[in-house]
Amino acid sequence: MRPDCGAVVAFSGTVRNHAEGRPNVTALEYEAYEEEVEPRLAAIAAEARRRWPAVGRVALLHRTGRLVVGETSVVVVVSAPHRAEAFDAARWCIDTLKSAVPIWKHETWDGGEGWSACDHPVDEVTAGPAAQR
Repeated sequence: MRPDCGAVVAFSGTVRNHAEGRPNVTALEYEAYEEEVEPRLAAIAAEARRRWPAVGRVALLHRTGRLVVGETSVVVVVSAPHRAEAFDAARWCIDTLKSAVPIWKHETWDGGEGWSACDHPVDEVTAGPAAQR
């Protein structure tokens, strides 16, 4: 906790029991391109601080491995002096994490299993130091 930050916004994404066209999801298995995850999370946190200079602390975590319904898969926490910046930065962080960090999920549901349809466009904000040169 920082004494200058009066707002802390926490987002916790949990495994839900359904996905589009996939009823009764029972588990997810997350895989990641591990060498890229940490640098991209750090770049997202740095960009959040650039966009919202008043932001205090930023924490971004995403689990890998097998998770069942109800378990937390992703957490974003942002502190700031006021709630507006904390909410805006936290939402931007989770949206950017989901679209730009190379983490994929394999779903198991009644009647089947398969990879979730998603794409991870790479841009200069999250591609890491080598791509920013």
